[in-house]
Amino acid sequence: MRSFLWISLAASTCLLGNEHIELFGVGVDANGTMAKASDSPVALYQDYIFSADEITFDRNTSIIEAKGKVNIFKANRYRMVSDYSRVNLADDTRYSKPYYMIDDASQAWISSVEAEGCKNEIDLKSGMVSGCDSIDPLWKISFSSADYDSDAMWVNLYNARLEVDNVPLFYLPYFGYPTDRTRRSGLLIPSFGLSNSQGFYYQQPIYIAPQNWWDLELRPQIRTSRGSGVYADFRFIDTPSSQGTISAGYFKEQNDYAIEYDLANTKHYGYEINYRHTNPLREWFDVSLEGESGLYVDASWMNDVDYLNLEYSDETQNITDNQVMSRINTYYSGEDNYFGVYLKHYQYLDQNSNDTTIQTLPTIHYHRYLETFLDNSLLLSGDAMATHFYRPEGKRAIQGDFNLPLMFQTPLFNEYIDLSYTANLTSKVIGFYGNTKNSYWDTNNNLIVDDGRYEQGFYAQLDHMLALSSALVRPYGEYVHVINPFVAYTESGERLYSGYYDTYHDSGVCILGNTIAACEYYNLNTPSDMLSLGFNNYLFQDGKQVLVDRLSQNFVYGTDRNYYGELQNELEWEISEAISFYNQTSYNHDRKRITKEQNTLHYNDGTIVAGISHYYTDELRNNSPYYSSYWTADASYRHNRYTKFFGLVTYDYREDLMKRSEVGFLYSQRCIDFGIRYVQNRRPILTNNVNNNSVDDSYVFITVVLKPIGGSEFNYKLTN
Repeated sequence: MRSFLWISLAASTCLLGNEHIELFGVGVDANGTMAKASDSPVALYQDYIFSADEITFDRNTSIIEAKGKVNIFKANRYRMVSDYSRVNLADDTRYSKPYYMIDDASQAWISSVEAEGCKNEIDLKSGMVSGCDSIDPLWKISFSSADYDSDAMWVNLYNARLEVDNVPLFYLPYFGYPTDRTRRSGLLIPSFGLSNSQGFYYQQPIYIAPQNWWDLELRPQIRTSRGSGVYADFRFIDTPSSQGTISAGYFKEQNDYAIEYDLANTKHYGYEINYRHTNPLREWFDVSLEGESGLYVDASWMNDVDYLNLEYSDETQNITDNQVMSRINTYYSGEDNYFGVYLKHYQYLDQNSNDTTIQTLPTIHYHRYLETFLDNSLLLSGDAMATHFYRPEGKRAIQGDFNLPLMFQTPLFNEYIDLSYTANLTSKVIGFYGNTKNSYWDTNNNLIVDDGRYEQGFYAQLDHMLALSSALVRPYGEYVHVINPFVAYTESGERLYSGYYDTYHDSGVCILGNTIAACEYYNLNTPSDMLSLGFNNYLFQDGKQVLVDRLSQNFVYGTDRNYYGELQNELEWEISEAISFYNQTSYNHDRKRITKEQNTLHYNDGTIVAGISHYYTDELRNNSPYYSSYWTADASYRHNRYTKFFGLVTYDYREDLMKRSEVGFLYSQRCIDFGIRYVQNRRPILTNNVNNNSVDDSYVFITVVLKPIGGSEFNYKLTN
């Protein structure tokens, strides 16, 4: 039953089923089954708001007609503009001519000659879409026809033509895109590239998301002069307290390419697993404990480094370290006790086999949290660890480590000085099994036949440490200065050796850097007393830390000789709001030289962001000096609110080698990102020739993102 209720000269209400249609205007005329509003009329129905020069409603047909300067607002999501619109409320059909709709969230708009809709589906004829200003859009996509699903929030364009500044650039017979950020299955933004060595590159990601707790991304790729492959990422949330990703990939080289570059493998494959769970005991095993539990997995394996190089088109973003470490950690932490199990696996990508690499599978750790006695003057804690060192080839071992520190502390001189004494008991036990090498070369190049002295070993030590420290605070107006001096003396105490440790601790064979098989598990230091001095400075301005300086020096008194430890200093200085400086320096008194130094100067005033850093080390390897020196500099300049220029340089001074350089610019507006950058990069590869383990690449990257629709990146690469 439909009926009108005359309210006033300014408003009229109609009942459609159980829904009300309200007309407002300076002049509202209800005559029989018709209602007409003029002079700035407004109509309200459900979550729709209509405004026009004239609005009429027919009760018999349930049709609203709006003429002249029509505006329709829908649930604060989008608004539509037209000269004429007709809506049938009974069957939810609509017609507009012309048609213009803008999404309030993304500011993307679509315009067409006319549009017809039924429920959530809208068909459009001959129009355009864009995310730029509608008066003179920087870019637009014209189409001959289109359809839009307001429930699925998806637009399909047919005979789509991309125009930038009214210049046609690209044609697609079909193009579809979402109008929101809802997870949905479909094709993601592709990547394109061209290389002088690998040919044309194309990668098309496919996104599959049938459930809200998992999704799958497949990334098939082809490199026309090199080969083809596919990578995949499976992401999931299996409980409210966990999330994980499983990745895998495979790439097959063409024979000509593998022969030209002397590659060690024609197939590259591997996997990666990342998983975190913050409450596995409760959610998996329904164990109700007051403490916390956790599981962390970061595991990966690959047959060579090209598995990483080939994963994406931008190889400059890949990890190029020759060592890959996999970890699985799980723990339970209660009020007084901690239990942990850790597994570590190392893979060296520059080696054809890692069968002799020592792995820790696993380490079992127990920790007793700090206990206090005698009004917090006596403190006691403890650690026990059992580690299984495993490898397929070579000697294997099981080692136990135990540590029991007992500390007594008390304040002196009205709490100006803190005094502490610590007795630290440490012990090790080790046992061996498995095969071993029959012989090795000693440091004098003499062939030594292994006599099989891998017997069980035991070691224990008791050290004593006496320490004095203080924390002094003094304000200076808006500044506060804090100094923290400390001095500690450690006496090496008693040592007990037996078995394996007794065999090698007096021989002098197992020194730092010695790689003979018998020393692989020997990790004891020569007993020595040590005096430690330190002086820390902190400066605060209005509660903000502006300067930290930490200075420390050790003096070692050994059985063979006395010597200075390295003088170490660390400085963090906020020079101004825009300038900061960091320095870390180590000085070796015996060698009379700086053995480690890192300097970083950073500047940021909002327009210019720049930084330069230098890292230097000089260490002894097998009693021979070995140094490294790296320079890194980066800068960006924001020319205006839209344009930014940037550059980066990484230089290996020791090798006289430019590791990476980059220069480019990015133009970014509300509706478009356009960037060009030139990159030179060195990446590792695994070949049959150990002297040819890297490749130099030069790239030109072109990035175009049409907001909010999306975009892609094209790159051109020159190798060697």
